[in-house]
Amino acid sequence: MYLNDPELIIPVRKNQNHLKKLNANHPCMDEKAHNTIARLHLPVAPKCNILCRYCERQVCPSNINDVFPGISAVILSPSQALKKTGEFLKKWGRGSIVGISGPGDPLANTETFETMKYIRDKHPDVRLCLCTNGLALPENFSNIISLGIRHLTVTVNAVDPSVGASVYKWITRNGIRYQGIEGASILLDNQLNGIKSAVKNHIFVKINTVVIPGINDHHISDVSALMANLGCFVHNIVPLIPRGELKNIKRPGPELMKAIRHESEPHMPVFSKCRQCRADAEGIPGKEGCCDKN
Repeated sequence: MYLNDPELIIPVRKNQNHLKKLNANHPCMDEKAHNTIARLHLPVAPKCNILCRYCERQVCPSNINDVFPGISAVILSPSQALKKTGEFLKKWGRGSIVGISGPGDPLANTETFETMKYIRDKHPDVRLCLCTNGLALPENFSNIISLGIRHLTVTVNAVDPSVGASVYKWITRNGIRYQGIEGASILLDNQLNGIKSAVKNHIFVKINTVVIPGINDHHISDVSALMANLGCFVHNIVPLIPRGELKNIKRPGPELMKAIRHESEPHMPVFSKCRQCRADAEGIPGKEGCCDKN
């Protein structure tokens, strides 16, 4: 129903060259920059406003060798995150990326914008990035603009609420919990509205999608098509890490991932170097001094 809605197709391709320039030095959005530009994920956002059926958020100092989204050794306060940012920029250079991706959803935590305000005031030239499920994106968009955030990642696992209902157990909106197709519909509507606003404001939007065999693996190219229509420019398609309620589903193998990415590529570029890193990732993957263990 969304793929053919003319209200969701906006004239943004005129911004393509501008957005490509923004993308040129982001390690999570540009394959050329992936092995040369450092990134820092600040774990200041423990709460989440949705429950993905594959998610297990963890905060534990003893799990530093585990690598998956939603995991962090500690939760930093905004002041601790500011100190960490200064140390990171000194070590890795001021052209690096500083972002917040969890371990919950950044937009469900007031500490996210408090942290970014501290960083922007202390380091006005720093490049800030934000990752979100998009549920609270519309009402937080003015904060994103005021902080000069130019790179945004939104996780969109379905563009059909009947598929989304099998991905998400519940969402929480204005203190009310919604489940099933109703919850998935609210989430999708907010994602679409938030993404439209971001693209119209010349923010580079990357879409993350988790491939879940038997649930949304047939549906990924539909996600690509709609997100391309909205003006997104990179689709990061990653395999399920079996956890939570979906711990017994087999992780999709290389051949399936290759086929799915091939189906999506005609719609928009596919980013293929994602390491599904932690909420406290730091540095350049594979380089000495990087905290990632994968």
